[in-house]
Amino acid sequence: GAYAGAIRLGTPHIPGDLGDAQNDFLTITHNRILANGGTNLAGAVGIFNGSEGYEVAYNDICGNFSAEYGGGISHYGFSPNGGIHHNRIYFNRSYDEGGGIMIAGELPSDPNLLTPGAGPVDVHANLIQNNLANDDGGGLRFLMAGDFPYNVYNNIIVNNISTHEGGGVA
Repeated sequence: GAYAGAIRLGTPHIPGDLGDAQNDFLTITHNRILANGGTNLAGAVGIFNGSEGYEVAYNDICGNFSAEYGGGISHYGFSPNGGIHHNRIYFNRSYDEGGGIMIAGELPSDPNLLTPGAGPVDVHANLIQNNLANDDGGGLRFLMAGDFPYNVYNNIIVNNISTHEGGGVA
């Protein structure tokens, strides 16, 4: 799928107020999300601008592939106060960055401006294992995420591979 192989919240690269998808306080929980492919930005779950207060919890996210960022989960754009917890994220792959999870700010349409970032996100109590990124962040990747608190705790991040930097976390 374009921008997400299995589940997509919002649409990236829409400038101004129209870019806020108003997908607030959604929960993706207790699923097996297996063997999906995304052509842009997310292999399995794509979370884009305006998905405030989302929760991705108690899922098996396995064997997904992104031709760009975030083989398993891609949080791309400003969606503050998200939570990714109690998931098993394993055997996912990205052709670029974030084999397991990618958390990134979206590039602004005006190249003279800075990204607003991703907003604060909590990543805890996950198993992030055996994911592969063909650039940075085999397990977990932060990119242009902004000046926000990112709480990453009580995860098991093991046996991930990056062909450039940060096999576990970049």
